[in-house]
Amino acid sequence: MEQKGVRLSKNAGLTIEKVEPGSIAEAVGVEAGDRLISMNGREMKDVLDYRFVEGEEELLLELAKPNGEVWEVEVEKDLDEALGIDFPEMKIRSCPNKCFFCFVDQMPEGQRDTLYIRDEDYRFSFLFGNYITLTNLTRKDKERIFEQKMSPLYISVHTTDLELRRLMLVNPRARDILAEIREMTEHGIVLHTQIVLCPGINDGDYLVKSIEDLVKFYPSVGSLAVVPIGLTRHRQGLQALREVSVEGAREMIEWIKPWQRRFRKEIGYPFVFLADEWYTKAGLPFPPLEEYADLPQQGNGVGIVPLFLSDFEGMLPFLPKKISEPAQILMATGTSFSPFLTSCLKRVRIRGAEMEVVTVVNDFFGDSVTVAGLMSGRDIIRAVRQRTSDRFGNRILLLPSVALNEERNLFLDGMTPQDLEKELDLSVQVVSADAEGLMGFLQNIPVSQYR
Repeated sequence: MEQKGVRLSKNAGLTIEKVEPGSIAEAVGVEAGDRLISMNGREMKDVLDYRFVEGEEELLLELAKPNGEVWEVEVEKDLDEALGIDFPEMKIRSCPNKCFFCFVDQMPEGQRDTLYIRDEDYRFSFLFGNYITLTNLTRKDKERIFEQKMSPLYISVHTTDLELRRLMLVNPRARDILAEIREMTEHGIVLHTQIVLCPGINDGDYLVKSIEDLVKFYPSVGSLAVVPIGLTRHRQGLQALREVSVEGAREMIEWIKPWQRRFRKEIGYPFVFLADEWYTKAGLPFPPLEEYADLPQQGNGVGIVPLFLSDFEGMLPFLPKKISEPAQILMATGTSFSPFLTSCLKRVRIRGAEMEVVTVVNDFFGDSVTVAGLMSGRDIIRAVRQRTSDRFGNRILLLPSVALNEERNLFLDGMTPQDLEKELDLSVQVVSADAEGLMGFLQNIPVSQYR
């Protein structure tokens, strides 16, 4: 360990938020509040720089201590062994576009500030699968993506027609997306793409062109998801748009099938996928799970219902026959998934457990918004209040984790699970929104502590 007499900017490096107990970092004297200036000579601008270097076996850390001392710390460790350092959340970049279908513009007024942020940050695309348009990348951004192999990235294409794309993004300076994709793929970056389909705008011949253009880049462009436009009731002053109709959803489902058959034959992969909302809107059965290949767009709502149903089926034999104390279990979900969850629960027989699906109609955005991830606390309370029974000492409300933000455990309207417990006089349990989350709960229903 060496101390250096160097003056540094107070903003240089990354401030360390936490050091894991028993970690390598703790052993060499790294503490919360220190600033990590560089590693192996690379300046630390954000957590991605840190991750890029952390896996190496030999590290030289330059640290600025709160008292002004600057340390150089040498570390020898196993390849890819973690140092045990945590940093504050990165500040996200804002979006330069003003897409006329942007969901942020359709938020009700008076909510917390973070709900009105238009994000467009390649780092979050790489880390979390956020979709970006590639319209705010600088040359330095691209060089960093290529050097650090930030792959895959998730790209909102919407259309490959340059003029229409500029119109949809309300950004006359948007560059040719095909040129952007070509540059990315030539540098070894894999892309997954999406088209938010706006009826009468980027469908028809425009959609044909987009599919044909994008599949030429396969496998570097790994997949394309077609997602129906989401419209809320809060569109005052915004461009008039058509929502996808039931008939339109059915037509799209039939229209996409020949494309998938063609691509399976030509490239051995279906390539283009429809979001689950098309099937729930149409009221038609989902394709078999195997038709979703390796589920490349699961985070975009593609194939999550078929996957849930398949996993649920496989876990049924492992459920208990009874529970130690009677309990009422209410499971809240959005209107689109409610029929599927209801169908699943009809097959569950656990003595002592009275289970019921509570369908939450979305008043926060309007009833055209049907997914569980956009349920508000108030809408859940409204739906659940009339369903609880005093016959049970144990009353449990089960909620999917997608309805809450990860950082602060808040619903869209700012309520918390604890607020729901107080309002409804029951226990709230939050589980992951997949079959494993539900079945894990049912395998070990927590009853006695909630009497």
